[in-house]
Amino acid sequence: MKKIQFIFFLLFPISFYSQDRKPISIKFHVESVCDMCENRIEHALDAKGIITADYDLSTMMATVTYKPWKISEQEIHSLINAVGYDTEKSKCTDEQYSKVHDCCKYRYRDWE
Repeated sequence: MKKIQFIFFLLFPISFYSQDRKPISIKFHVESVCDMCENRIEHALDAKGIITADYDLSTMMATVTYKPWKISEQEIHSLINAVGYDTEKSKCTDEQYSKVHDCCKYRYRDWE
C-alpha cells in the first residue's frame, strides 16, 4: 500500500501540472499589402513560444498557435508591430512603420 501511495504522490503533481500547459490558437487581422509583407510578418512570428504561425495575405488574417507560458498574446502583437505592421489589437509606432519598404506602405494609401 505504501508503494501505491508513493507512486500516486509522485505522479499527481506531474499530471496536475501538465493540464495547464495547453497551446492556444488565435486568429487576428494584420494590415499589409504584398507578398513581401507576408514574408516579414511570418518571419517576425518565428519566435520562442510560437509553435505555428501562418499569415494569409488574401484575408489579412494571422493564425498563431503558441505556448502561453512562454509568450503572451500581447507579445505576439508586439512582434508584428516591431517589423512595421498594425494588428487589430495594437499599432506600430511611426518609427517602426518607417522601416517598411515603400511598396508595403498601407497607411493613407491611394487606391485609385
